[in-house]
Order: sequence, then C-alpha cells, then structure tokens
Amino acid sequence: MGRRLLDMDGCKRIQLEILDGIDRFCQEHGLRYSLAYGTLIGAVRHQGFIPWDDDIDLMMPRPDYDRLRKEFRAEGLYLVDLAERDDCVETFVKVCKEGTVMVDKNFGRELWGVNVDVFPVDGAPSEGLEAHYASLNRIREKLFQICPYYKSVHAGRFPLMLKYILKRLRYFHPGSFKSLKKKLVEGQKALPYDGSETVGVYFAAEQTRTFFAREVYDEIGALPFEGREYPALKYFDIYLTQLYGNYMQLPPEEKRVSHHAYDSFIEI
Repeated sequence: MGRRLLDMDGCKRIQLEILDGIDRFCQEHGLRYSLAYGTLIGAVRHQGFIPWDDDIDLMMPRPDYDRLRKEFRAEGLYLVDLAERDDCVETFVKVCKEGTVMVDKNFGRELWGVNVDVFPVDGAPSEGLEAHYASLNRIREKLFQICPYYKSVHAGRFPLMLKYILKRLRYFHPGSFKSLKKKLVEGQKALPYDGSETVGVYFAAEQTRTFFAREVYDEIGALPFEGREYPALKYFDIYLTQLYGNYMQLPPEEKRVSHHAYDSFIEI
C-alpha cells in the first residue's frame, strides 16, 4: 500500500466529509456544537473555509463533548482523545478519517489521520477568572516541560529521549506525565458547564478572551459553510470581536498562509 500527498483542496474535501459525519451523529443524538475560531470567521466572512486555511474547529459544551468523546461512531471515521495520550499536552479530541495520515514535518513522526478538532467549553468562575486560569496554566506549562513526545517519533528517537531525560531531571515532578495531565483535565471540568454563569475554552491561543456569559455559547443558530449549513453561535459577532477585533478585515497578503507544520497523505 502506498501513499499520495494531499493538497489543500484534498484536505478540505476530507474535512468536510468528517464534519458531515460529526453533524449527523450530533443531530441523531441531540448534541450541541458550533463552528469555532477561524472556521467561524470563514463561515461569516467567506461562507466557507478561509481560502488560505485548511482546518475545521468545532466546540461543544462539556456535557455534550463528553458524550461525543465516549460514544462517537461513524463509518470511516475514528476519534482520538488527546487527553489520554502521553505524547502531547493537548486535552481536546480529533475526529479523523480512516486511510489518511498526517506527518510532522519537524520530526517525521506519524500523528493521526486528516481531522477536525473538537474543543470542550467548560465552566469558569465569574470572579477570579484570571487567577483560576493561571493556576491551571501552570500545570500545562509543566506538561510542556516533561512531555515524552519522543514516543511517537519513528526516526531520531535517541536524542529526543535524551532531551526528555534531561528535562525530567531539570523540571522535577514526583508523578507521571499522565497523572499530571489527568489533574489538568479535572481542573478544566471542576466547575460544571450548566451550573456556571461564565464558560469558555481553556488553553486556546486567545487565552481568557474565549470566556463569556454562558448565553453566548448556549444560543445556537446556523451559518452557511461550503454550500451547506452548520450550527454556529447566534452571538458570533460578540464572540469573534472579543477574540479577534475587526474579524471582517482581511489580514495583509503576506500573512494569508497556512502555518501547519505537517503533510497529509491518503493511502492508496
């Protein structure tokens, strides 16, 4: 069996297939979700993908997210729960296409299939949000320091393993990487979504700007995306403005590029 390199259009076609699979599952099981981040900008500004981008991001209230994480089944698709892996620090899930693979350009490590990211929306304190976020972020920073990512690398493992050992000696932590990661996830889930006035996504690039009054995430409408319609926040303008400012303005032409450090392949 060989592999064929996918171009951006090929990746987008597969991601739309994955999105449709997630959408069908959510409709059949009554799960709430919304387009998120750049995918939501794309829906509002371009009625589809941002032309120079090639990924899809979704977000779900934690109760719905946990059901998706445990129950998702769809022909030709599979779910990867990053919270259960010890070769990365992330704690969200990816829904992937069977028969595809993504390869890290930096280390040549095979990751997972072409995918759609799904992020949990969690409860947060209405007062003291910054301090709460900072306390959890300190745990996440420790994970970066001691992550044994060499385990997923097929070539050049020894120098990466040596680097990991040296980092463990420098950044001492009495427990395992997995126990520390479990502590982080428990911290994210500590305040129930449905019982919190303030909710948001932890550890996004936008940090605490992802946190809003719960109604911003609760009110779901629909927006066009690549000739179809998918669930999207009714208050998308409030959300996108807080995250990105004037999101309708195109970035300078030199910044209209994808920043993903991987290649995607389909098995043939």
